[in-house]
Amino acid sequence: MRTTHLKTLRNLQLGFGVLALVVTCLSASVIHPESAALFPATYADPAVPLLQWPTNFRARRTTANLAMTPGKPVEIFNATGAGCVRHLWFVFGERNIDDLSIEITVDGAAEPQVRMPFRSFFGALLGFEDYHIDSAGLANFPNFTVTNDPMIPKKASPGWNLYLPIPFSKGCRIVLLAGSGKNGGGMIDWQQYRNGVKLTPLRFHAQRNIAQPGNPSESFPITETEGAGFLAGYVMGWRQRDHGDMVFHNSGTRLLIDGQTDPHVICGHNVEDDFGFSWGFNQYQTRWAGCPYRDNRGRTDQDGVFYRFFGPDPIPFRSSLIFTSAARPDDYEAVSYFYKVPGSKAPPFVAPQDWQVVGPFPEGKDIEAFKKPADDLVRQLSQANWPDKVTVGAKEFTVHNLTPKYGWVRLEGVYQTRYPYPRTDQSVYVRGTLTSGSKRRAKLRLGLDNWAIVYLNGQQVAMLDHAEEFDTVKVPVTLNKGTNQLLIKTNNRQNRERHLWAIHCAVE
Repeated sequence: MRTTHLKTLRNLQLGFGVLALVVTCLSASVIHPESAALFPATYADPAVPLLQWPTNFRARRTTANLAMTPGKPVEIFNATGAGCVRHLWFVFGERNIDDLSIEITVDGAAEPQVRMPFRSFFGALLGFEDYHIDSAGLANFPNFTVTNDPMIPKKASPGWNLYLPIPFSKGCRIVLLAGSGKNGGGMIDWQQYRNGVKLTPLRFHAQRNIAQPGNPSESFPITETEGAGFLAGYVMGWRQRDHGDMVFHNSGTRLLIDGQTDPHVICGHNVEDDFGFSWGFNQYQTRWAGCPYRDNRGRTDQDGVFYRFFGPDPIPFRSSLIFTSAARPDDYEAVSYFYKVPGSKAPPFVAPQDWQVVGPFPEGKDIEAFKKPADDLVRQLSQANWPDKVTVGAKEFTVHNLTPKYGWVRLEGVYQTRYPYPRTDQSVYVRGTLTSGSKRRAKLRLGLDNWAIVYLNGQQVAMLDHAEEFDTVKVPVTLNKGTNQLLIKTNNRQNRERHLWAIHCAVE
């Protein structure tokens, strides 16, 4: 009898032990109610507050010891499942890492969302000597003062840090590639999420552009993308080559947003004003804007790097983004950081093609003079084809061909009194071609920031006064079957969009 009771007791103890083990395992994957009360369900990202992250995660760190051989990719991170990289840190024993590149691919994308030189990705631009960056997105720590310790390489590179989040739902892979031998280390701090976690569909992207030198008749590209997302920040550097004026006098940046769906713009003053500085740059740094590097050799001889992260004021786009800076014949490099839904595309739309522009003409200051174009000039310019030069009276005008993008036509770089400032109080004629499969009624969607007289097939269909700021209207028109000639007389004035001179045109 006693033996039977002992066996029963041991069986009960074993059963309770198994039950305790099961409860412990379940507790590892399910947060207790009292634990859930400790944290909110999500929290705003400190560097990109527009994004919210779940608090139900496991904090992880992946380390890498790097002994890189020339031309051989090194995989430093490869996680599967859902997660978010929160911090990247690297250091190398070599100062010269110009031949080092980085690739970041999330969720098995066909092309990496990041592929560029390593130093550029971390905000070290145009080959300038390493400098300190202290911002919401990047933090770099050069070791210029290490000269008396034989155990520390005198030519070591900085500590490179990225704090912009890199979310993934299926996996994330980070690869480094060097053209010569490199020795260093890396740490990736990341969050591993539980199964079924609700994660934003937006994914991290970075884009790099460089011009050596820039072309004053063309805007320097900072970001160009389509789909749905938002701009999180950018770093931009310049090296002054033209010493005729201060490098800051380039009339600033432009953002042309959602050309396919809802055309609108953001335009500023000179370049330093876009970053919140005054009368040029000085080496100040804040969380959201700063100038980490500046070499001032004189009023018209300066180099520098500046950054702007849009944490408090993100710039969303629903269909496309064109982000540019006016250019001088100086060296430029820019890296932009943005989030977008992978594979998202702008909806199809109909826009004029084969744009041309001719001018400038003097009647751009007085609206009454602007409203009275010569009838014979309108008839001449409404023809199907323009020659390379157009003669008006005794004066000959060169015809310039323009390439539209997402329905936008830029006029700023075509006519300039001095780069990169476009002429003001002048008028020009721009011409585009519309093709229709049948005769039909339609709406012509026009966005611009100045006066405009609109002609379709030689007949005036609208007079628009947008002299205060950029605005979009819809003009009812009748399209003929086949080719239709759209002619717009417009001007450029100082207004709330300052030096913007752009037209957006589409057919609804």
